[in-house]
Formats: sequence, structure tokens, C-alpha cells
Amino acid sequence: MTHLPESSSGSERPLLEVMDLKTYFYVDEGVLQAVDGVSFSVYREETLGLIGESGCG
Repeated sequence: MTHLPESSSGSERPLLEVMDLKTYFYVDEGVLQAVDGVSFSVYREETLGLIGESGCG
């Protein structure tokens, strides 16, 4: 993701900002890359939900 959304006011700083998140798991078969370069911001009065492939989050 190359574009980070701005808040509605345009000047408010995010409460949470994640940039270029990568997550790896080491399994018997080698390395499993679960997340590759995710970026997002959460501003005041916003809600963020993450749901996995199986519906769990």
C-alpha cells in the first residue's frame, strides 16, 4: 500500500500508525511470510477490524 489516508481535518495526527509491516513464521518447512508490507493509520473516532482468512481476527 503506497497511499496513507489523511484524517478528515487533514492536520490531525494518527493515534496509531503502522508502516511496511512484515510478519514471518518459522515452520518445519521453512519460513512462512504471513504479512508483506501492510501500512495503515487509525485516527480518533475511527474503528479498525482485522479478519483472517478463516473469519478469525
